[in-house]
Amino acid sequence: MRFDPSRRVFVKGASLAAVGIGMQVSPLLQRAAEAASGNGTLVKVFLRGGADGLAICVPYGDSNYTTLRGVIALPNPGQTGGVVDLNGYFGLHPNLAALKPLWDSGRLAFVPAVGNYALSRSHFDAQDFMETGTPGDKSSTTGWLHRAMVAVPGAEVTQTVAFSSQLPRSLLGPESVLVASNLATFDLRATNWRSEAHALLRDLYGRDSGSVAEVSRDCFGAMDILRTNPAFAAGPANGAVYPTATVGTGLRQAAQVIKAGIGTRCIYVNVGGAFDTHSGQLAANTTEFQRIGDALAAFATDLGTLLDDVVVMVTTEFGRTAYVNGSAGTDHGSAHCLMLLGGPVRGGRILGTWPGIATSQLYQNRDLAVANDFRDVFSEVAHGQLGIPAAVSLFPGYAPGASLGLLN
Repeated sequence: MRFDPSRRVFVKGASLAAVGIGMQVSPLLQRAAEAASGNGTLVKVFLRGGADGLAICVPYGDSNYTTLRGVIALPNPGQTGGVVDLNGYFGLHPNLAALKPLWDSGRLAFVPAVGNYALSRSHFDAQDFMETGTPGDKSSTTGWLHRAMVAVPGAEVTQTVAFSSQLPRSLLGPESVLVASNLATFDLRATNWRSEAHALLRDLYGRDSGSVAEVSRDCFGAMDILRTNPAFAAGPANGAVYPTATVGTGLRQAAQVIKAGIGTRCIYVNVGGAFDTHSGQLAANTTEFQRIGDALAAFATDLGTLLDDVVVMVTTEFGRTAYVNGSAGTDHGSAHCLMLLGGPVRGGRILGTWPGIATSQLYQNRDLAVANDFRDVFSEVAHGQLGIPAAVSLFPGYAPGASLGLLN
């Protein structure tokens, strides 16, 4: 597909505000709904700010842990405020305890020490490099998830939805993406005369041709599906209760999209928050991790057996220093901990390579070392879950290493 900058600029930003349509990006939802739904959905949750992997999946069984962490070290399992034991060495942050049943049932796994040193310790650079999949190279014009979706067999099911305020860089490229913070607002902004506006505008653009008309028709098709598919009006299933924070809202809507069965293969959930914990880390993590744990647990409950065909990948741009700083926090580090949740996941395991946290094992005497390149993880998950042919490379100039055994 040829990249048409003029159309892409319109689709990304101009929308149809002048005629009263509230939207960010028009998708190909109508075409996806008419196509086969496919089998696997990939949900990527991006925690922006550098979430501390050593607090998510805690190596409490290592004698170096309490020395490194000092006043922010979490107590051992069984103690007040202690971590939730996973395997006798690693434990869950206590405020992620809602995820323990998923670990026990084999649907939750952790990949510690994920990253790449070329990502840098800059939030902006690290996020951009990770989303383009080209660490150290700022010339990339497409995102890694966009490249993945282009490679999904059958162009009619390359449906992508992003719950974000703007198009994530992971999805940058010519393919259409539905971008919305709240699907309920993806509609005409004509409260008292919606029916009349809908008929007039649909007729107007239905008689036109060209890029604007094409985007407009896609937009109306999307609105039709969002208004008529029962899944978008129904509440969470199976008694699931989501937190009202951004991660809860995003995952609740992601579950709606999956339950609607409209052919969506990739969903992106953007999460900001107090993850940049230079000070007061214990309190900040208590709040943010509670939201993450509760939201992911609710998502799994809400989907029920549909989780069998879903993989959720929770990532961040980098981890944090192994050592506590003078403000009871941690500074920008290197490797982070990636979470995998879903039916296809080889759960109940710590996957990948663990480098250890002895002083001699730290990177530059300060950070958890990178032992698993993020491109290896992303590639294995995308190929396995989306059915991308093995010969298709998602990361220019990089050949992924041996399989990490992430999926069944």
